[in-house]
Amino acid sequence: MKKKCLIIIPGIPYPPVNGYKLKIYNLIKILFKHYDLHLIIISREVPNAIERKFLEDHSYKYAYFRIELISALLRVFISIFSSIPFQVAYFTLPTVRRYIKRNANSDEIVFLNLIRSGEYIDLFRKKNVVFDMVDLLSKSYVKSYHSTKSLMYKVIYKIEAKRLKIYELKVVKESLLTLCVNNDDANYLSAFGKSIWLPNGVNDSLFIYNKLSSKYKHSIAFFGAMHYQPNIDAVIWFDHYVMNHIDSNIIFYIIGAKPSKQILNILKHRDNVIVTGFMEDPYLILNSCFAVIAPMQNGGGIQNKILETMSLGKINILTSHGADPIKGAVNDVDFIVRNTPLEMAIKINDIFKHPSKYKAMGGNASRFIKENYTWERYEENLLIALNRF
Repeated sequence: MKKKCLIIIPGIPYPPVNGYKLKIYNLIKILFKHYDLHLIIISREVPNAIERKFLEDHSYKYAYFRIELISALLRVFISIFSSIPFQVAYFTLPTVRRYIKRNANSDEIVFLNLIRSGEYIDLFRKKNVVFDMVDLLSKSYVKSYHSTKSLMYKVIYKIEAKRLKIYELKVVKESLLTLCVNNDDANYLSAFGKSIWLPNGVNDSLFIYNKLSSKYKHSIAFFGAMHYQPNIDAVIWFDHYVMNHIDSNIIFYIIGAKPSKQILNILKHRDNVIVTGFMEDPYLILNSCFAVIAPMQNGGGIQNKILETMSLGKINILTSHGADPIKGAVNDVDFIVRNTPLEMAIKINDIFKHPSKYKAMGGNASRFIKENYTWERYEENLLIALNRF
């Protein structure tokens, strides 16, 4: 007989269109194979029929709780006078707490997904609690505070980083196990509680993806949700400091849903930039361009977009922010790391003019991901950790 497992998820985990949703989607599918799954979904969005069917098909029961904007803003306002991170206050609903008290008594294992679920931990004192942290956000917010160009986000990052630093350690100490996608985070947190490194994976289909179009052969691309501030900061940095140094024949594709106003403004002064918005199949461009860039200036953890484009066998040009979390990969062998604008531009131009010099790197990248960052490997390591309960 399977054990019962509860997961509290801030957001609707389907369809798996971005890094976070892809990770939760795969976690649910893996846990459903081995446990009777109970899902609690907290989101501003209402699940549609397809999303509800996914939840029904992968649980013995699920409950959805909608975040009402006015009450959420009131909770955030009240949290100004406390030490609770704003995002935790936003996702902490009295209705969810009441539901848990009445409906989670038989669940033996509890997954709290992201720090946003942290305020429910007191309801599970006698349970096996797994804190699926993903990233150490306090560290990421400190980096973001120093690097972002947005004045509003500077203020938010400064306050939230201070609160998160204390709150994250509290949740780690109260959990039996913490999962981190960044090895450095796991090592740091091990002084406060049981923490392991469990990196995300990529879908096997990317290793055999073979669609190509000559239309994009003179292009580079950035891939990621374009309303996410670290992605915005990365592209703005690239536009400000690198674009003027690269060959004018190179087209820069910015691929990702919900491009912000800052991103769209780039089109006003660049003729060789294309912003695609959401694409059903972004991999056609990514697989056809001569290189993919991820000039991250902040953010934390492994970037799924980098793992995916490496699995395609593409040459990835990264900054250390994007490269460092990918444990085991070697600079100038599996990808290229350049942190200054001129060095990055010189390398992009060289790949554009002499692609044959870099052909082996694509194969190295794909093999490295296949050996180290698949969802099969993720499942194996997760089950090893959970079998200790």
